[in-house]
Amino acid sequence: MQQNIIKGTLVRWKDDKGFGFIQAEPELDRDVFIHASTLSHMSRRPKEGDIIYFQLERKSDGKFNAVEAYIEGVERKSEEDTNSKAKKGLRSQQRDTINSEKRANQSQSQTRGILYRIGIMMLVLAGASFAYNRVVGSSGASNDSFELSQSSTIVADNAASSLLNAGVNVVAKAYQNRQNGVQVSAFGTVIKLLDDDNEGSRHQRFILRLSNEQTLLVAHNIDLAPRIETIALGDIVEFNGQYEFNSKGGVVHWTHDDPQGKHVGGWLKHNGQIYH
Repeated sequence: MQQNIIKGTLVRWKDDKGFGFIQAEPELDRDVFIHASTLSHMSRRPKEGDIIYFQLERKSDGKFNAVEAYIEGVERKSEEDTNSKAKKGLRSQQRDTINSEKRANQSQSQTRGILYRIGIMMLVLAGASFAYNRVVGSSGASNDSFELSQSSTIVADNAASSLLNAGVNVVAKAYQNRQNGVQVSAFGTVIKLLDDDNEGSRHQRFILRLSNEQTLLVAHNIDLAPRIETIALGDIVEFNGQYEFNSKGGVVHWTHDDPQGKHVGGWLKHNGQIYH
């Protein structure tokens, strides 16, 4: 059965994210979410203040989505243009997916290589400790064995620190090259706590300062991962996620597992606890 066409005004639009919200007439108990793909057949991008005609789709969580929408007074694209754009968009999406997978594989390979070298060093030190204890014997050797064990721990800590510092360099390079979609792992100090972004998926937001003085916004999806409740200014936070460029240092998101298993899983680490 044909649904009723509803009229509304586009009161909020985030063109960089490709979605916005419509205030329906008559007004509903909440604004209606609309995605850019719903208006892909129009000859221009939507903007705030546009009059939108649409059909209403109610989701299981009670939120409203706009479907079968069009902008008042704006021409529709021809079918030929729409098909051409769709094919180009599909090819572009396929290229982006392949490039993203390549970058993720390269990052994982580099991480595995570093961890492999750390493991080899630990095995060498453990073997040296065992041989030393066998040669010297138990008499008078306890202090030397303890010192060797301490040295092993220091080497491991230094190796882990080097890995994180290498990650800071990857973030700095991504910023300098204005890159997007780069999988990064590093750490920083919390210098500012921001309000949650509650439009669309909810995100906990805070700003880190890295060891190279670069600032980085972390947008942590708390619809898919636990919130860091105890975070405070001055805390150290380690992160693994996807870097996106902006002029203020960049943004890291995807700091969580992908429920569909199609994206590289990320995480945050705070006070020894991992959030993903």
